Amino acid sequence: MIWLLVTGSAALGGPVQTIQLQCGKALQQPLCDALAGALSERFPGAEMSAADGQAGPADLTLRYVGQSRAADWISGYLEWQHRDGRTGQGPAIEQSVMDGQLTADSIADFAGHLVGQTKFPL
Repeated sequence: MIWLLVTGSAALGGPVQTIQLQCGKALQQPLCDALAGALSERFPGAEMSAADGQAGPADLTLRYVGQSRAADWISGYLEWQHRDGRTGQGPAIEQSVMDGQLTADSIADFAGHLVGQTKFPL
């Protein structure tokens, strides 16, 4: 399970989004890194940070829900909960390779599709 927290703060007179990733398991670190990169592209200018444990209240909490994972296959989706109580989820995305194992590039592609296809309430 991977948790991503998005909070808002003010800096230099304008709002700056702070995205905090909650990633606990080392096996999921490549996916956490890929999701951080995809979120940075989706929310340019956001301040990114990572933590191992649960943090305080956030404007938006994201959770990766894995459905399946093998050496050549990964599938899952993102769930979100807004501070005001609204919830939602993105579509289930699958990524597989035919002639080998998942690589950092294929995991990054998977993360990009997860972030790109999820409609966030921001």
